[in-house]
Amino acid sequence: MTRTLQSKQIERVVVRGANWVGDAVMTVAALRELRRVLPATHITLATRPWAQDIFAGDSIVDELLLIDDTRRGLRATFRQITEWRARRFDLALLFPNAFEPAFIAAAARVPLRVGYATDGRALLLTHPLAVPAWRSEQHEVFYYLNLVFGLEHALTGEAQFENREPQFQLQVPAERQAAARELLSRHGALDADRPLVALCPGSTNSRAKRWPSERYAARADHLMGKAKGNVAHRRG
Repeated sequence: MTRTLQSKQIERVVVRGANWVGDAVMTVAALRELRRVLPATHITLATRPWAQDIFAGDSIVDELLLIDDTRRGLRATFRQITEWRARRFDLALLFPNAFEPAFIAAAARVPLRVGYATDGRALLLTHPLAVPAWRSEQHEVFYYLNLVFGLEHALTGEAQFENREPQFQLQVPAERQAAARELLSRHGALDADRPLVALCPGSTNSRAKRWPSERYAARADHLMGKAKGNVAHRRG
């Protein structure tokens, strides 16, 4: 990506979020870096409805634009194009590798479009990035971070990829924390003497992502045994 961008060109950014909850969580660090790179920019995150609660109330984004998952095909695509065009975004940062997000950004006439040159979409991007050679060797979180550092390099001629640890903190508003405590209490899961661990078995889109159920059970047994041991130690 060449240094052709100026931050004064960019007032409104749309980030096309990852499609699945796990992937969305892995983009948190990249969104934090985007806020650092463009602190005064209005950032809209276009995301699937099931991922919206990850980001609700956090200052890393200013607005959530939900992708209507009840509509399919060309009608849904053109609805997104219309929404993006109406909002007059200056830059689109595309986390997914698929062709469609790049097509939507280009058709919506977003002037600056940053994403990986995958799925035959390089010509639709104003600033395509090559997939890094290290992708299979590093955690996926760095794949998303690399897009933001590529943008930073285009803006400043520098990037801090090697020198910054990923930041995953999420700001949870007090009312949401209170609602969570009430929910846990109602179901008998709120206990100050024991840690709370949530397990999320299964996967909706890939058998390769499904850890065997017996391993989930073994891990749960291990954690429960460890928690009981810690409680007994503290009380003793």
